[in-house]
This record gives sequence, structure tokens and C-alpha cells, in this order.
Amino acid sequence: MYILKQFIKMLVMPPFVWFALLLIVLVFWKRGWARKLLALTLVFVFILHSALLNHALGYWLETRYPPLIDPRKAGSYDAIVVLTGASIPATGLIPFPSISSSMFRRLEEALRLYRLEPKPVLISGGHANPFTPSHGENAVACDYLRRWGVPPEHVLSEAGSRDTFESALAVRQILAQKGWRRYLLVTSATHMPRSMQVFQRLAPEPIAAPGDFITPDWAFSPFSLRPSEGAAGGMGAMLHEYVGMLNYAWRLRFGGP
Repeated sequence: MYILKQFIKMLVMPPFVWFALLLIVLVFWKRGWARKLLALTLVFVFILHSALLNHALGYWLETRYPPLIDPRKAGSYDAIVVLTGASIPATGLIPFPSISSSMFRRLEEALRLYRLEPKPVLISGGHANPFTPSHGENAVACDYLRRWGVPPEHVLSEAGSRDTFESALAVRQILAQKGWRRYLLVTSATHMPRSMQVFQRLAPEPIAAPGDFITPDWAFSPFSLRPSEGAAGGMGAMLHEYVGMLNYAWRLRFGGP
């Protein structure tokens, strides 16, 4: 099921969906509706790769949960749960493994929260791609926290989950084993709505502690409307979150945990 979900996601996400639409246009070019589909596809490509829509979609995601400036005002809690992101493996000319900038900011936020209120930090998430070898994402993240001064006994690892849904199920088991209930949930601000959607249902009681905010103040200019490589990359990340929320809504309603 997990592999099937990954293939379906690939089919409905750019750029594959653009190739599919253009292929349909090419095959049925002599039909009148094919030309209309081409025009509609070009319009969608233009809009979805502009900074204006990218900012709007990111703004909605990142304003759902404000930053947790002082965790002590959130009441008592038992742990800090951090969801993993991408890592940079030691391959080619890269001499040692590291983490992505997004994961760095998640860990930075977890470390800030830990210094304010020391609690066990659980790093949840492993390797997501079933067709490539593991890059040790979880181990690298745990090592970062230990290097920054978090005692080894306060760094816990859950490396078996492949996506946020599986992380919620795994975290629920660990919470039950430890006798914990309330915890801070740390992930990127754009990823927090999808994370809270599933964690509130499967592993209560999470307290949202988003980090890695990437949406700045909006400053309009004519160049904001043009497609750009940066906007295209950001749009892919935003669509990933919105499609993920639809997928989790379906799984929570019809599939259950």
C-alpha cells in the first residue's frame, strides 16, 4: 500500500501531470477540446509556478499554528517529538553525512525548546524511499542533538516509520510504553497542519511547536507574477502538503489506523 501511494502521488504531482496532459493534447490534437486543454495547461503551469500563489498557499499552512515561543506556558508535557526530514548522504564528493536545511531548523527549534524545558527528545522517522538504501536520516539527526549537548539518555530514536502517518502510529506505541501523554510536536511550519491532522487523531495529546518558517512578508512586484525555478520548487512542496492532507483525511475516515 505504501509503494502504491508513492506511485499515485507521483502521477498527480508536477511535473508528471504536465507531461500527461501534454501527451493527451498531442494524441488528440485534431480534436477541438485538445487545443482548449493545451491552453488550460499552459495557464495552470504559469499560475502554479508564480511566487504569488506559492506565497498564498504557504501562508495558509504556516499561519495555522503559531510558533511556541515559551513552552512553559503550554502546561506540563512529557517529551519533545521531532519528525525527521531529508538527509545528505556521504556519497560522491560529500565526505560525511549531514542534514538538509529544513531538518537543521527543526532540530534547532527542538534544541531551543529543550534548553528552556529539558525533556526527552524522540526523533521519529526513517528512510522513505523503498527503492534506495537508507541514508541513516534518523541516526544523523540524533547525532546532531548529542553534539549540541543533549545528554544521550535524553535522545530517543524511532527509525522504522516511512511517512508522517506511520510516525504517528509508532509514536503512539512509544508514548504508551513510557507512560507519556502530552508532548511537543516539532516539524516544519508548512508540515505542521498535516502532522497535527494525524497526530491529534492517532497519538494524542500533541502540542504544536512548529519551526522552519519559510514564508516572508509579501512585497508585490511585477516579477512576482512570472514563473521561476524557485517558485516551482516551493509549489511542489506546498502541493505535497495539500495532497498529503487529502490522503490522510481519506485514510483516517475510511482506512483507520
